[in-house]
Amino acid sequence: MKTIKKYTFSLIIIILSLTSCSDYFDSIPENVTTLDDVFSSRVLALQWLSNVYQYLPDESEQNYTGGGDETRGIWTPASLEGDLPWEHCNSNYVNNGTINQSSGYVESMWKAYYKGIQKANIYLKRIDECGDMDEATKLRTKAEARALRSIYYFNLFKIYGPFVNIGDEVYNNEADVSSMIRERSTVDECIDYIVHEFDVILSEDHLFSHFSSEDGTFQTQFAGNITKQAVEAIRSQVLLYSASNLFNGDTYYKDMKNSKGEYLFPQSRDDSKWEKAKQAAKDFIENNPGFQLVFRGADGANAATIAGSDPYYSVSESFLGRSTNEEMIFYSTRNGWNMYYYLRPKHSGITDAQSGGGALTVPLQFVDLFFTNKGLKIEDDSTYFNYTNDEEDKFTARNMTSVDTYKDIYSGYAYFIPTSSYRIMKQFYNREPRFYINFTFQNRRWDFDESKTYYTDFSLNGNSGQAKNGHDYPKSGVLARKKLYKSGSVPYNIYIRLTEIYLNYAEACAELGEYQNAIDAVNLIRARAGIAEYGLNGDATLGARGETRIALGNTDVLNAVRRERLIEMAYENQHYFDVRRWGVAGMTQGDGWIYPTWHQGGEGGEMSGFNVLVDMSSTATGNTMYFYKRRTWESRIFTDRMNLFPIPQSEINVNKNMVQNTGW
Repeated sequence: MKTIKKYTFSLIIIILSLTSCSDYFDSIPENVTTLDDVFSSRVLALQWLSNVYQYLPDESEQNYTGGGDETRGIWTPASLEGDLPWEHCNSNYVNNGTINQSSGYVESMWKAYYKGIQKANIYLKRIDECGDMDEATKLRTKAEARALRSIYYFNLFKIYGPFVNIGDEVYNNEADVSSMIRERSTVDECIDYIVHEFDVILSEDHLFSHFSSEDGTFQTQFAGNITKQAVEAIRSQVLLYSASNLFNGDTYYKDMKNSKGEYLFPQSRDDSKWEKAKQAAKDFIENNPGFQLVFRGADGANAATIAGSDPYYSVSESFLGRSTNEEMIFYSTRNGWNMYYYLRPKHSGITDAQSGGGALTVPLQFVDLFFTNKGLKIEDDSTYFNYTNDEEDKFTARNMTSVDTYKDIYSGYAYFIPTSSYRIMKQFYNREPRFYINFTFQNRRWDFDESKTYYTDFSLNGNSGQAKNGHDYPKSGVLARKKLYKSGSVPYNIYIRLTEIYLNYAEACAELGEYQNAIDAVNLIRARAGIAEYGLNGDATLGARGETRIALGNTDVLNAVRRERLIEMAYENQHYFDVRRWGVAGMTQGDGWIYPTWHQGGEGGEMSGFNVLVDMSSTATGNTMYFYKRRTWESRIFTDRMNLFPIPQSEINVNKNMVQNTGW
C-alpha cells in the first residue's frame, strides 16, 4: 500500500500517528492516498464509519493480553463472577492488585477510545464534502458517528471517571500543542455533555428505528447499527451511572480537584439524578412497545402469559443475540464468540466430545448468590442442604450426594441425570433455573451435545481436571457456561437488553423510596425466572405463577433489586461496574445480599472453591467426597482506589493539566 499524508493528532497530548489508511480500514484500494480521496467516495466514507464502530468493545473475548482490540473487556474475570487462570491475562493484574498507572492495558484502552472519538470527529467534519452521498444518508450517518462518540466517552467515564472532552476537535500535524493540553471535565459536565448529545440526536430524528413504520416488525437489515432505540437505552444507562453513589456524593473522591481548583466529583448526593434515571427508564419501557421481555414455552414458541412460559427456555433466550429476541436493543454483529472456548470443559479422553479450555472459574461466593427453587437465599431455605468443612461426618457419598434425577418443574427438562458413578452434590439440587443456566458443576451431564451422553469431572484426574489438562480447568471446581447455545448461528453480542432497563427503573425507584414500583419491576424478572415474587409489607396475593409471595420489608428493597441484577445480568459485563458504582466493592464483611455473609473482602479476599486436587477416581487420598471440602484457591486484593482505573502515567507526564485519580 502507498504511504499517504500523515494525520498526526494528540489525544490530550498522547501522540498517536495515523500513518496510513490501514490505520482505519482492513483494506482499501491502492489508489487511495489521502483523506480527500476517502471523503470523495460514498463507499470509502461508509467504510470509515464502519471502522468507527470497531471501537465498540468486543465483550465476547475476555482474554485480553495486549495488541489487537484494545477495547476488549476483562470485566468478567476481573470480578467476583469469575477468573481466567492463565498468567498472561490482564484481568489477573486487577485481581491481585498490581494494576497501576503504567500498566499497558490501562494506557491502551484509554488511547483506543480516544482514537474512536477522534475518528468520529473526522467523519463529522469531512462527510459533508462527499458529493457521492445523498443528504439523508449524511444526516443519518452523522447521527451514528455522534452517538458512537458519546458511547466512547461513556465507556471512558465508567472506567476512568471524569474525562477530557475534546469536543469536535480534529488534531493534525499543524495543531497548536497548547490547544491539546486540557483539563478533565467534572463528573456533572461529562454527564451533561453525553446526555445533551443524545438528546440532540433524538430530537433531530435521523437515525434508523428498530421497527418498521409500516407494520412495526423488527428490521433485521439494521442489525448492529446505532438506532434511535439504542440511543434511548444507553441514555438510560448514563443517567443511572450519574445517579449512583460513585458519581453522586462518594466521599472517597470528594476532595479531588482539577488544576483550576474545581471539584471533579459532586460534594453531596443529589436525588434529582435518580429522578432523571427513573424517568429515562420508564420512558423507554412505555414508548417502545416493540420491545418485550422474552417469554417462551417449553416448545420454544412465544408464550401468551407468564404462567404459560417456561423459565429455563425463556431466560436462556433472553440474553442470546438473535433477530428473534424481542428484548435485544443494542448489539454487535461481529463474527465469532471467543468465550465459548472458556465455557466448554475439556472432556479429555471422551471420543468426539465437545471440548474447550474449560477455564472460566467461578468463585463459590458467586455460586452461593443464586436462589433456591423457592426464590429464597440459600441460608433462608430450611430445606436446602448445607454443610461446613468442620462436619467430617457429612463427607460421605450418602450424605453429600444423590443419584436422583432433577428436572425443571415447568418443562420437565432434566438438568442432570446422575448415575452411581456420577453422583450429584445435594447443594446442586433445588436451585432456581438461572443457576443451571449459569454453571457447569461436578458430574453434571453435558447437555449441549445431544449426540451422546457424557459427564463433566473437574476432580484431579477427571476428564476436565488439572492432571489431564494442565491449566485448562476451573480452579474452583465450578465453570461458567451462561452464553453457550445448542444450535443455530453464532449469536450477536448484546450490549443492552430490555431486562436491564427494567432493572434500571427498579433501582432508581428503590433509591427514591418508591418501593412498590421497584418490586413490581423486579417481580417481572423473578416471575420469568420461575421463582416466587416478593410481597411488600404483607402483600398476600399470589404471584403470576400462582405461588405464595416472599415477604419483604421496605428496608430490604434496594438490596433485593441489587441481588436480582447481579443474578439476572451475570456474565453480561455488568457486575464489575455495578459493585463499584454502588460503593460496595470494598465491603469488609458480606452483607448477605451483595456478598454471602461468610465472605470477607467484597471483590477482594479469599476466593473459595471445591478441592479440585482430590482424585475422586481413587480412595488413595482418603474419602473422595473431600472434593467438596471448600478451600481457598486465590486471594484477591481490592482497595477503594480500584473503583476507577488510574489515568495512564504517560498522559500525566505530558499534560500538566491532567490530575490523577484519588489513590493512584
